Amino acid sequence: MKLFRNYFKKEAENYSAVTTNQSDQPIADESEYTFDVVGESFQRDHLVQLIKNHKSTENGELYTTATLKLEPENAFDDTAVMVIIDDLQVGYVPKSQSGMMTDYIQSKGGNTVQVPARVGWDTESPQPLVGVRLKIEGF
Repeated sequence: MKLFRNYFKKEAENYSAVTTNQSDQPIADESEYTFDVVGESFQRDHLVQLIKNHKSTENGELYTTATLKLEPENAFDDTAVMVIIDDLQVGYVPKSQSGMMTDYIQSKGGNTVQVPARVGWDTESPQPLVGVRLKIEGF
């Protein structure tokens, strides 16, 4: 968890675990987003577009829903699982976990599943790295 906080430039002692929306209703607990997505650097344009579409450039984080989609035609991994947010590919499930994730998705009865997602970035950097973490129940 500490690595993720550092990646998003959040100090544990200064971070409120519950984020609120404009109506002050709790919307997410950052500590529940424990599944790391990989390959975000290859999808930077999509992530920047996503952040701008949600008008979240100043927030440093965005809570949304991601679709995990099987990609059996992938040339490098026939169990590859894409991570898509708002019809934009933002990364992949790590190859070391793609087989288990494929089984998980298929056990849900299809080739996609939707899960909560957290997108985070450093608002102080002019060219921030953007990371994605997922909240996956029962995985």
